[in-house]
Amino acid sequence: MSKSARAQPDGAGQDEGIRLGELENHLGYFVRRLQHWIFRDANAALASVDLDVILYSILETIAANPGATQIAVAGALGIERARMVALLDDLQQAGLIVRARSEQDRRAHALGLTPRGRMILKKANALVAAHEKRVARRLGADNYRRALAALAQFESD
Repeated sequence: MSKSARAQPDGAGQDEGIRLGELENHLGYFVRRLQHWIFRDANAALASVDLDVILYSILETIAANPGATQIAVAGALGIERARMVALLDDLQQAGLIVRARSEQDRRAHALGLTPRGRMILKKANALVAAHEKRVARRLGADNYRRALAALAQFESD
């Protein structure tokens, strides 16, 4: 069958003016698009300190909760336990964190930042602050504040 005789989906080859149909009414679709852009931009910014969004989030959570267990940090960030162990191994091998037996529960590991971890996190925080400014510019300052407030409220439920 020749190319011209093959069945093609309606609108095939029309890249411009693509309609989204019902997706235009789905918050999840737009949140996912925004998340993709945010992660791409943040990961590009964090690459200069050899971090990504997930590793940065772990470091920031440990800094805010020194001595927290790896299970508690994994739960707070929604990371599966098995994956968390591998991520913490990477951070420990990079000299950014220490793991020690918890004094409250000897079966658990308490987490802390090393001096190098604190230095890298300080640099990462500056990079993420610049990233957040780019997000605010892209959304508009008022929309940024409203989105942050709405999503923070959702998270607390």
